[in-house]
Amino acid sequence: MYSLRLLDRSQFEALVGMAEAIEGVERAYRLFSRKEAGVFPVIVHQFEPGKREMDLKSGHLAGAGVYGMKMLGWCSENAERNLPPLAGLIVVMDVDRQQPIGILDGTPVTFLRTGAAGAVGARAFARKDSRKALIVGAGNQGRAQLWGLSLAMPELESVTVCDIVDGQSSRFVSEQKGRYPEFRLEAVPFTGLPRAAAEADVIVTCTRSREFFLKREWVSPGTHINAIGADMPGKQELEPALVASCKVFADSVAQVLAKGECQHAGKLGLISENCITEIGAVLEGMSPGRSDPSEVTLFDATGMAIQDLVVGAIALKRAEEKGVGTVVPF
Repeated sequence: MYSLRLLDRSQFEALVGMAEAIEGVERAYRLFSRKEAGVFPVIVHQFEPGKREMDLKSGHLAGAGVYGMKMLGWCSENAERNLPPLAGLIVVMDVDRQQPIGILDGTPVTFLRTGAAGAVGARAFARKDSRKALIVGAGNQGRAQLWGLSLAMPELESVTVCDIVDGQSSRFVSEQKGRYPEFRLEAVPFTGLPRAAAEADVIVTCTRSREFFLKREWVSPGTHINAIGADMPGKQELEPALVASCKVFADSVAQVLAKGECQHAGKLGLISENCITEIGAVLEGMSPGRSDPSEVTLFDATGMAIQDLVVGAIALKRAEEKGVGTVVPF
């Protein structure tokens, strides 16, 4: 006999916030570089390209005692049905006992851990005197990235938001500015992207684009870029020449060359795996990070199952301590 704990969205959100997610994601990166965590092949299936997609990610954090998987589905038409476009489940298992620990709603975990990944990347690679950030993509993940940056970079003075959809960035700013009185939050039209990029110390791209929109000529020396949106074959946000001109860091070298922002520069022969350093190796002191204030650094974050699992495990542990969730005996 064993028991399984179930957590819904509201229960998870009451147990874990962005600060805890940042701590968990950094730990996952460190364990990955120490070979105490690993990911298994990702399964992606497009039922209808651009409309319906399935994503299965799995992995282990032997160093943290858990393993498991995340199953996500995405449907572009769900807004018309009053349903979220992204939904799924995360299953967490115990390494020692080989028993299930719990199941969580995958959507809020994905939201938090992706924002936390951007936060860890910015904290590791952005110049310490960075004051201006640009977020391209005023959707739900833009909100997560803003939240993460606000904690990772407390010295920020302004954040500019840009989106290809007219009015989206203005709505984003109206909704979010009350949460962040510590810095100026403003919207710019998509036509203003070249100037906004040139003025930014940190640029975050978090869209579903399949064509690059950020050009090399727009990015100033010393900028750090978090490339968040490209997480499967075909997605692209950055010009390949821009990627090739950066000092490149990744969550996983294999993943970014297969389905991250680096896939396009790699196919063109502009970069190879020898040009890419994993963030965990930098955090562990195995490899250098930014070495010059004029370098343009890039963190290519494709997302790893170990991020979801470590954040899910934090929530399940707290839920057990507080007696939260539904416990089902088997």
